[in-house]
Amino acid sequence: MKDLLFNPNGRIAKRRFWQGVVLVTVVAVIKRGMEIKLAGSMGGLLGIVAMLVTLGLVYANICIFAKRFHDAGTSGWWIIAVWFGKFFTFVLMFALLGGLFLGSEGTALLEAVMEGWASADEAQLTQASRQLVDLLFPLIILSYVVNGVLAALIVGSLPSDPKANAYGPPPGNGPETFS
Repeated sequence: MKDLLFNPNGRIAKRRFWQGVVLVTVVAVIKRGMEIKLAGSMGGLLGIVAMLVTLGLVYANICIFAKRFHDAGTSGWWIIAVWFGKFFTFVLMFALLGGLFLGSEGTALLEAVMEGWASADEAQLTQASRQLVDLLFPLIILSYVVNGVLAALIVGSLPSDPKANAYGPPPGNGPETFS
């Protein structure tokens, strides 16, 4: 398991890739949901722990995707293209679906956020922002899942290089278990 999540070198088979992606996505969704729901108490030690978990998840994501790219015979640096795609999908989802989640209450909250920002009223800005995030919570979680699934489907469907390549020999035919 440690090698799967925290070693960017070598190659992994599709099944092992999917195991890693599912694990990292589930942990990321749970972590993000907790961050949103605990936004008022995310300072201090809890904030530091959340930041460290985020960094660990980003690194694990890099390792899993890099090894999958390696298995296809390409550079792990293609993860940058995956991140651009995720960002584009995130923006597109909010542009297309944001209004459905916001409604008239969300429009009023957006105005309150802008007003608080313009008048430097930190209390108003904070309160309106938290309410806005609560309204958008389902869309935020949905975007995490959709982004994870799309990226995994695209990268996971890359054909494996059947022979040894610059990144190592093909993954073994032994059991692919979480160990």
